[in-house]
Amino acid sequence: MSLSTLSLSKYELALSAWKSQYQQGLGQLRLLQAQRTEKDTALNQVRKNIETWRKVQVLLTKVSDYARRQLVERIEETVTAALQTVLSDDSLRFEVEIREIGGRPSAEWRVVSRYSDVEVSNNPEDSRGGGIVDIVSLALRLALLELSKPRPEGPVILDEPAKMVSAEYAENLAYFLRSYAQKTGRQFIVVTHNETLARSGDKAYRVTKNEAGVSEVTPV
Repeated sequence: MSLSTLSLSKYELALSAWKSQYQQGLGQLRLLQAQRTEKDTALNQVRKNIETWRKVQVLLTKVSDYARRQLVERIEETVTAALQTVLSDDSLRFEVEIREIGGRPSAEWRVVSRYSDVEVSNNPEDSRGGGIVDIVSLALRLALLELSKPRPEGPVILDEPAKMVSAEYAENLAYFLRSYAQKTGRQFIVVTHNETLARSGDKAYRVTKNEAGVSEVTPV
């Protein structure tokens, strides 16, 4: 075997090793990018939840004691209905605790669960899984729509409302949204990848991209 052949083999081995390292690095990069996208989505949802809770706080602090009690009852009723319907648990209850902080009323959210004969009251962020935080925030947003004066008109547009809710509860969430739409006369426009949620609508459309990168809309 000539010297040139040995040198070529050496370079080929080195190139193969570099390619392997490159592929490993590329795989790690794609994994990190996917994780970043997932974290960004979760962060955006948390920001939406915080903004919703802040708006409810403001609403409750700017009204009289009598009006506040009425608002609290309506909010508790709406969120409790959402939790019980979506999670199929009639023992769940949503409560709003009004406290005086610095001479001003402040609201604290509580999700009450029953285990045998024991009731456990937690902040939604500390409650069990299934997407309780997101169910509470969704229901609070819906309650705000109906309680605001003047009442906002037009459809309710929801972007991936089932994203953080366990897949096993998607059908229940769809039932809750349909019931709420019928009760309030609201039209819901839902953007979702969840097939169960998509099938629950009166009309459904699938948006796909063709080979030219143009979006195509087809009835489902």
